Amino acid sequence: MLMYKLMSEFHLEWGITLLTLNFSYFLFNSYQIKANWPLSYSTILVSLFVLLWLTFTTQSFILFYVFFECSLIPTIILILGWGYQPERLPASYYFLFYTLLSSLPLLFIIIAHTSIYSSSFLQFWGNFMDKMIFLLAILSFLVKLPVYFAHIWLPKAHVEAPVTGSMVLAAILLKLGGYGLYLVQVLNIYSETTLMGVCLMGGIFSCLICLRQSDVKSLIAYSSVAHMSFVILGMLMSCTYTNMSSILMMVSHGICSSGLFYLSYLFYARIWSRSFLLTRSMISLFPYLCFWWLSLSFLNMGLPPSLNFFSEMYFFIGAFSLDWMVVGLSGILCFLSSCYCIYLYSSTSHGESLYIFKLISMQLKGMYNRKSSSDSVTDFNFR
Repeated sequence: MLMYKLMSEFHLEWGITLLTLNFSYFLFNSYQIKANWPLSYSTILVSLFVLLWLTFTTQSFILFYVFFECSLIPTIILILGWGYQPERLPASYYFLFYTLLSSLPLLFIIIAHTSIYSSSFLQFWGNFMDKMIFLLAILSFLVKLPVYFAHIWLPKAHVEAPVTGSMVLAAILLKLGGYGLYLVQVLNIYSETTLMGVCLMGGIFSCLICLRQSDVKSLIAYSSVAHMSFVILGMLMSCTYTNMSSILMMVSHGICSSGLFYLSYLFYARIWSRSFLLTRSMISLFPYLCFWWLSLSFLNMGLPPSLNFFSEMYFFIGAFSLDWMVVGLSGILCFLSSCYCIYLYSSTSHGESLYIFKLISMQLKGMYNRKSSSDSVTDFNFR
């Protein structure tokens, strides 16, 4: 009740209130410095959260662009400073140049429209009169989500980033592209059928790539491309049901994907490998982790009553009124996304693991050596 009165008095929205509460909680926890939580690491995370908070709460489109691009800097520092492998350097290069080069047309369009309409607020802008201008304006958001054919930076950044960077990247940073696409879709008066086809086919290709992965973290990263294809498709349709579908999909993906990244880190911390050959049959070693692994996999594949299920339901309600071809291809995309979620769980929790075989053989060898030493001591005493 107190929160509702404060929101009514200061005219705050629920999103801004939740961001403020989360930031306050995170800022409070960041001062509790531990041995494995250096001050520089917590400072970078706090600065990243401040930039994200400003990005989602600003009303000016120029400031949105500035904070949108500044959020790249702490993320790149996280990848370079706390990455696991030497490949973190080219991964940060991919992440930087893909996002910066794609955002330059948006900067020129913002400057031009601000000078024409004498305002940086989208409410005072007119519709984009050229289809190419709209495509250049949303190019930065499409790469940030990302759309297929501009997704090369995402698996590299996810694989090389530390677990905190992967969770923030999957939960919040990818949603900046969806939020920007939601803001500018009201200025579009054209039907983007070609781009919709690219999103559908790209999502299907991403699901097929997921089914061929041998690395747990790479599979989760490629699954983000498939889910974000749904988000882009719903935003481009620009109707009430598909917009609601995209918002629910972004919220659900932020929860499920970041949780899967954290659980994959817990598996990696215990067996020091992300390969499916070594992470099989984990249910016999870590049953509680596999329970949460199964739960997040089911939520990720759209099992009711998850947010993914309602997102897909809203999407099909809106798509049925537009095009039957979109409905058919979207059904294939949903089926393949369920397939790679089942593949992710079954390949890690069941099967024959080389790690477990090695562990059992080492234990048997130790038991045999202890038995042999005890027999030799007994024989010596008998003599």
